Amino acid sequence: MNLKNCPKCGKLFAVQGSEKICPVCKKEEEDDFQKVKEYLWDNPGATIEEVHEETGVERETIIKFVKEDRLIAEGLDLEILLECERCGDPITHGRFCEKCQQELVEGLSPTPRKKKKPRKKTKRTRDKMFIADRVVKRKKNTDQ
Repeated sequence: MNLKNCPKCGKLFAVQGSEKICPVCKKEEEDDFQKVKEYLWDNPGATIEEVHEETGVERETIIKFVKEDRLIAEGLDLEILLECERCGDPITHGRFCEKCQQELVEGLSPTPRKKKKPRKKTKRTRDKMFIADRVVKRKKNTDQ
């Protein structure tokens, strides 16, 4: 069991999955999110300061919701400008701009592997069998 202290309240809790805060703080954070979401639904274009004053939710928490892609800053007037963490371009939500997101996804996708050329038979290797040769031979036998 993986135990960790909650960075918000300091209580010890059992980490489940990728949770970073304890269940009590997580519930409070979800309640704060609902407050902000409902306020912005009724008051589109409100500033962070207005949202903070009306809902009681901390400014940093509201900005965190925008960075986590839970809120889009188009309905929220940010006094601060969010920047892409990779290239620095201005963004309205998340951590990366669309261009950098696409490049990161392309970088993570598997690329087709080049087929290896068969080994050249030399006097030394002619009588030896390599693991790769066994795999190829096995595939040929199962395909037939």
